[in-house]
Amino acid sequence: MAGIREILVYHHSHLDVGYTHPQPVLWELQKSYIDQAIELCESTAGQAEEDRFYWTCEATEPVLRWLETADEGQVERFAACVRRGQICLTAVNMHSTPLCSAEEIIRSLSPVKKLRERFGVPIRTAINHDINGQPWTFAQILLDAGIELYTTGVNIHFGGIPFKRPSAFRWTAPDRKQLLTFHGEHYSLFTQFGELWENDTARMRAGLDRYLSRLESENYPYDFVYLSATNIPLFDNTPPDTELLGMIRRWNAEKLGPRIRMATPEMLLERLKELPSGQLPSYSGDWTDYWNFGAASSADETRLSRRSKAALQSAEFLAAFREEPLPAAEADMYEAAWEQLQLFDEHTWGANISVTDPDSDYTKVLWGHKAHFAHQANSLSGYLLNRELERFAGNPPQSGKPEGTLLVNASPVEQTIDLRLPEYWYHEGRHLTASRFTVHRNNLDTDWSLPSVGRVTIPPFSWKKVPHAALSPAAKEPAALKMEPGSIETQYYRLGYDPETGRIGELFDKKAGWSMIDPDSEWTWFQYVHEMPDPLADRRHRETLFLRDIDKCNNSVSCWNNDWKARRRGADRLLSCSAAEHDSGVTLTWVWEAPGVRRLEQRITLFRDRPGIEMRALLDKTDDREPESIYFAFPLRLKAGWEAAFDTAGSLVRLDDDQLPGVSRDWVTADRAISVYDGRNGVTLACPDAPLVQIGGFNFGRESAAISRDANPILLAWPLNNYWDTNFRASQPGTISLTYRLFSFAGTFRPEEMARQGIETSLPVQQFPAYACAKESGGTLLEASGDGVVATYVKAAEDGDGIIVRLQDVRGALGAQAVPYVVRMPGRSIARAFRVNVLEENVEELDTTGGEIRGLLEAGGLAAVRVIVGASS
Repeated sequence: MAGIREILVYHHSHLDVGYTHPQPVLWELQKSYIDQAIELCESTAGQAEEDRFYWTCEATEPVLRWLETADEGQVERFAACVRRGQICLTAVNMHSTPLCSAEEIIRSLSPVKKLRERFGVPIRTAINHDINGQPWTFAQILLDAGIELYTTGVNIHFGGIPFKRPSAFRWTAPDRKQLLTFHGEHYSLFTQFGELWENDTARMRAGLDRYLSRLESENYPYDFVYLSATNIPLFDNTPPDTELLGMIRRWNAEKLGPRIRMATPEMLLERLKELPSGQLPSYSGDWTDYWNFGAASSADETRLSRRSKAALQSAEFLAAFREEPLPAAEADMYEAAWEQLQLFDEHTWGANISVTDPDSDYTKVLWGHKAHFAHQANSLSGYLLNRELERFAGNPPQSGKPEGTLLVNASPVEQTIDLRLPEYWYHEGRHLTASRFTVHRNNLDTDWSLPSVGRVTIPPFSWKKVPHAALSPAAKEPAALKMEPGSIETQYYRLGYDPETGRIGELFDKKAGWSMIDPDSEWTWFQYVHEMPDPLADRRHRETLFLRDIDKCNNSVSCWNNDWKARRRGADRLLSCSAAEHDSGVTLTWVWEAPGVRRLEQRITLFRDRPGIEMRALLDKTDDREPESIYFAFPLRLKAGWEAAFDTAGSLVRLDDDQLPGVSRDWVTADRAISVYDGRNGVTLACPDAPLVQIGGFNFGRESAAISRDANPILLAWPLNNYWDTNFRASQPGTISLTYRLFSFAGTFRPEEMARQGIETSLPVQQFPAYACAKESGGTLLEASGDGVVATYVKAAEDGDGIIVRLQDVRGALGAQAVPYVVRMPGRSIARAFRVNVLEENVEELDTTGGEIRGLLEAGGLAAVRVIVGASS
């Protein structure tokens, strides 16, 4: 091919944590791969640079684990290879998913600083393979860590890609900064196109010629191509290929085509910098991921993982304000909890035979390890939160019953809590720390049947100790709640339902004068929907959805069946329907027989004093291995041209407008909430447990270039599916509990309000017994202000020097210009403050005049401040 002069081949393993091997086995193998790479690099170190062997460590986690056990001599050999550029270190710890919060993405980059310092190399590149996308916030976090190039190898098996590949572009982040990005071919394609397993240069030439001819026909603009090589026969989790360099040398010696050389992402970066600026277009928006529908194949573990992050956020907030530094053992426990969360949010949900042989020991072992990550994180985060609350309350290890309650609001929004005291708090016998630690608060939903002993409002980042003797239930206003058979009315809503069928016929927003439910919809409010490929239309089951052709996928040709026929059913029979009034409002409860479950219980709670609507579903899931999905439908009465927005790692994304072309619109991952609105009315759905949502209708597999904005869209919460045909769980039997909250609004959509509602739902006030509480006390530990600015996370600095406060402009692209912010710490003097990057390196000192920190946050930006406090005042 005359236009392409060189083929650059980067060689790597492709890290799948628990796909081809049990996870503990995998880590040992990955460590051995580094040893093998060192040998191969050293054997060619004396050759000319273009003839050397090169290896790319595509993730930092295998490197860190290798360093834990490698001897000093081996580490020095590794360091020499790194310094020569033969082993390339990249930035991200694992190939992760949009389940990650902004804080989690930041933590995934923490090894970069250590590795830069240890090996004296810049580490300027980051890689994601397999995964179909990353949160928009990911781009600005990489840039803040000093990463200059992001490279991908998207697998379109049940997925999709933006625009054409391979291509280079500048990915514009929410704060308008730009990240150089190489949208590469699916990993291992040099190996596959060249059929290297044949050890035949003629076959190699035929395969590569086909690929290069395709690029030429597509007007590929560069004079080089960049392809990945893994090893055979696995392609995933593979060791260095000892024959790869020999095949490349044979090709070059026989002059069969463009010269081939082994390369690394760092070399690609230098090559891309030489391109004319006109060959690097800019694209702005979220790289919305297709593959994260795996989160719904493990609904219960996903819920535990998400609640663990909330527990850690509350715990780290309290730990940041300790008078003494965090003990090393506890710091290690925080690190371990985050590692478990990252391992769960990694893109591999299970074994490669999870669907084809779900009952094999191999499948069960790999899933056991994967589920353990969520369980371990939940236990560690629960312990750490209890530990911080116990310390903050000043509780003794053993005592009588508590005198009061400690309330901690670790969130940036004011919250009001209806205080309910569990029965075990009242018993007259001995109370132990060990007993209290059996309960992890973030795993609990409020039991509205317990009596309220008072309503308490807690400002952002504040705490209160409230004596039980001073508590008294809030007075009920008779006019605030009306109940009749088939009707519930609060000052905010009127809900009408049929007690015989359970169908909700009306939900009326009294403040907005808006009848919220589309009256012509087949579905009604919070209706359970069971979906599966229609067996009468096509008996191929999962192939009905996606008939995989490897050659098509390798050439970026979609295999989706966009017109697959679905069979959708609601619940079969209503077993009971009841409404119960309580101190906070009224809960309507249904119990159903329904497809896909042994038992389904649904609850809707309307509150006396607040406009949010809480919805819970308790499913006893059957062991179904045929492909299926479960949804909860919200048919909205909105005019045509409606809009939608969701948050991804804290950044606002407007459906279609703030998404890259070609990424997933059929479903999205909401970090905390999603809103749908038409300029007159709208709703926000907060998703603390299950992040997947479909907007506008049932869209799975449609590959929508844009979502139709016809009147009366359906918003679909999508908590469960098993549609994937390889490593998702074939089924997830047992009990699953899910909570959602919905808020309606009138007028213009306000992203700050969506953020507030999402945060309030996912990060509740922590309630803990206070055993010595003779009088009420409280205080505010932090204040942060600025238009659209939210203090999203507060933690102790990793080096022990001060407190890190992360700030984000939650308005995203709607934020037109940089905004000033102010940070205060009431009761404490601020000695100094610095803007820091995501690696917690000081960038510039900030103004602390008048005992408060002042700075400027870029529109749509994410930034962090190091606060060094003086003595308490």
